[in-house]
Amino acid sequence: MLSEAERRSLEEIEQRLLADEPRLARTMNRGVRPWLFYACLFVFGGLTVLLTVIGAFGPAFQCLLVTAGALVLRRYPLRLR
Repeated sequence: MLSEAERRSLEEIEQRLLADEPRLARTMNRGVRPWLFYACLFVFGGLTVLLTVIGAFGPAFQCLLVTAGALVLRRYPLRLR
């Protein structure tokens, strides 16, 4: 566990890094590899289209939710403390 002063110092360093080098900060915070994210979008997006075409609307909706969830979490990642 960090002390309160150490925690504030760490948050200040993170904020400076984010302001100075936003691409580096985003890359370091990424938990999922970019190719895995795009593969997930491709598979579930394709399944959504395929299942809609064949008339399986329930599973198509579930695949659509997974695809939309991946996009939302990519844009607004969860920050667990």
